[in-house]
Amino acid sequence: MAEMKDFSFQGPIYLGDNVNGMAQKLRWVGDQSSLNFAIDAQFEERKENYTGLRTTSVRLKQSVAVNPEMVLRYITPENILLGVHGKLSKKLAGTATAEEFPLALVAGELVLLKSGNVTNLVLTDSKTPTATTLVEGTHYSIESSISGMVKILDVSTLTQPIKAAYSYGGSTNVSMMTAATPPVKYLYMEAINTVDGRRARVHLYKVQFNPLASLPLTNENLADFTLNGTCLADANNRLDDDLGPFGRIEWLDEVT
Repeated sequence: MAEMKDFSFQGPIYLGDNVNGMAQKLRWVGDQSSLNFAIDAQFEERKENYTGLRTTSVRLKQSVAVNPEMVLRYITPENILLGVHGKLSKKLAGTATAEEFPLALVAGELVLLKSGNVTNLVLTDSKTPTATTLVEGTHYSIESSISGMVKILDVSTLTQPIKAAYSYGGSTNVSMMTAATPPVKYLYMEAINTVDGRRARVHLYKVQFNPLASLPLTNENLADFTLNGTCLADANNRLDDDLGPFGRIEWLDEVT
């Protein structure tokens, strides 16, 4: 087999579930700018006291850690979920009826509806026995139908609370810091050496991701975000010296 020497790797990265040491339900994370990992070994050292030089006489390995860092360019709900330790929930498109606004509204206030992508908005007050239907441009204006934001113009003749009926679009919600445990994923990369075209398969069996240090939401340029994590030992692979507890790199032979 010809050796890989000079290298510049690219390739798709996938995350999935570790089931009995094997990858399942793999998902491509999209474009990314880098994947790195560092190996951190901690040692206890003893200095001898018989030469007068206090040289190191023994080193005892206390711990080993493999810490990956991945910089992602695709801001998908699934990718963000890895760094906010939350839950995904799907909200289907639907309708709202009699959604109450806050009390004591005055002209100029902005009200945010519970859902976004709003259409067919109708506002009424709480006057009895017959409610007043608010007039757009007189009583209120739609500041943003995407946000579901309404601006109050005049409530002087209205009985509060104001109530909203409307249609809304579907959405995918990512909650923050609601998961019981940090996410643990099987990370796989098909590495392509762009210098000579050779291939390798990279496995990290159980990556537990840390919370995001930062997420750039306002940018002048194209943005990305960094996920850091720690590799947990995989009990299903740790006893096999050819596989190891944390992961492995398979250099693939050329197909002739």
